[in-house]
Amino acid sequence: MKEAIGWHALITGPIKEPDEALAFVNGCGFCTWGPVPRLPFPNLAEAMGETATSVLERTWSWKDDLHFAQQLYYGKIIAGQPSFLAPDYLPDFIAALAGRGLEHERDVNRLYFDGRLSSEAKAIYDWLLDHPAQPTRELRHGTRLGEPSKKLATERALVELQGRFLVCKVDLTGRTRGTYSYVWDLAERNSQPTARVRPDAQPSAGKAPLPLDLGAYLLGLNTAMVRPIALFLRIPCQLY
Repeated sequence: MKEAIGWHALITGPIKEPDEALAFVNGCGFCTWGPVPRLPFPNLAEAMGETATSVLERTWSWKDDLHFAQQLYYGKIIAGQPSFLAPDYLPDFIAALAGRGLEHERDVNRLYFDGRLSSEAKAIYDWLLDHPAQPTRELRHGTRLGEPSKKLATERALVELQGRFLVCKVDLTGRTRGTYSYVWDLAERNSQPTARVRPDAQPSAGKAPLPLDLGAYLLGLNTAMVRPIALFLRIPCQLY
């Protein structure tokens, strides 16, 4: 186990460009876009001296460009917040969530019938299973979630699925006002190799095992922080 350090020590200089943000994410292993209340997670806003609001304007395109270039993995993952994961650690996150003996944590049908996945999330997953790479509008239309009253439920469902690494964003419909929207697909179809992890996958060799020392190894936090981190990552309690 390497000696624990505060994540702020991983900020080697001003972060003004995407490459500098990428180096920060790789140094931390993962971070959120903005601060997570009550938890000292590494986050891009604080690292850049920005607020949770002001960081959005400066880095809006970074999350798309770096994700689509497969330089990092982006999604609403940690506490349902926009999160960046270093590709080297993505298989470990997935294995910690649903590795050997925990495959049910990414089994859509079982999660749904156990009451742990919403009907909207299951509808989205099932539609993408047969209709790859769907823009948000077509996805909502195909799943009969296109009514304005169902917009919030759709957004919550997409967060559910992203948190279990079941779906991810794979493209944009455009980059200008009125054309900007995400294209969604199953994570297992994502061209990013690290997103395709076998059901029996285990944390990668050469890294600290997850999630028991996830906090200390990746974030430089004391071991008391491991439980809340694991909970926010939706890692089953029996692992710790």
